[in-house]
Amino acid sequence: MKRSWPSIVVGAILAAILILYMVSFQVPTTQVAVNRTFGEIKKDGVITKAGLYWKWPWPIQKVDKYDRRIQTASLIGEETTTRDGKTVVITTTVCWHIADPYTFAIRCKDMADAENKIRIRVQSDQKTIIGKYDFAQFVSTDPNELKYDAIEAELARTVEENTESLYGVNIDLVAFESFALPEKVTESVIDAMKKERQALAQQYTSEGESQARQIRDTAESIAGTIMAFADRKAKEIVAEGQQRAIRYNETFRKNEELATFLLKIENIPKILGDRATLILDQPMFTDLLRPASESTPVPSTQPAAGGVPTAALPSIIEPK
Repeated sequence: MKRSWPSIVVGAILAAILILYMVSFQVPTTQVAVNRTFGEIKKDGVITKAGLYWKWPWPIQKVDKYDRRIQTASLIGEETTTRDGKTVVITTTVCWHIADPYTFAIRCKDMADAENKIRIRVQSDQKTIIGKYDFAQFVSTDPNELKYDAIEAELARTVEENTESLYGVNIDLVAFESFALPEKVTESVIDAMKKERQALAQQYTSEGESQARQIRDTAESIAGTIMAFADRKAKEIVAEGQQRAIRYNETFRKNEELATFLLKIENIPKILGDRATLILDQPMFTDLLRPASESTPVPSTQPAAGGVPTAALPSIIEPK
């Protein structure tokens, strides 16, 4: 039976494609490849650049490809005990990528196996790190007491230390995604925190009351000192005033007419104030200033030359 040329050409093309598939492979930009020769990996068998490459057909050589992009893994609901015996539930997120394909291909079977190894590593280091800190350094109303970020950074450093040498991967991020308490211990922890805060509040209240008492006592002492000084000063002023009054009285006794005159002059503004204007004629003004010992002439009731009695010129007070 004769075969047609088209069938032969198609068969040859298919055979060429099959052979080409067996002796070549392509590495995309998102992957790295490891070429194994009889199951062994050599340094020159690691391919990190994208492109088309040649190989011997299986079973001589076999190519394994791995994703070189950043991978994410999470440890969900991991219970860990703090230094002071409190149980916390932490969800941790880890981001990693392949840094050394040669070591990765030797230590890990595939991507899932590498992720499982990293989970175990983070779980172990997390228990160790959290066990070095108290519960109050995770949850507290005092910002100076919190060490949440420092604990997270220490865990990341610890996980990063040996992961490249162990598994050929780099850790890009280790972060606490969530922090919670087991239901059975939540109430007891909250009660303990309430008692602790109540004790602190009582301490602050006592300190405040003590300071208030000290301030009041100091103020009362200062006020007493000021009042005593003021009383003593007032008594000194009163005594000095009395002594001056005695000296003034002695002076007035020597010349009573002068004292009377001065009292008249002093009392006129007090009596009138701003309410009236006092107008005096010359005889009345002279009589006002005349000493009391001198006799005051009786004004004449006879008409003067102009027909107006002299008594018609009294003092005049005009209201304002």
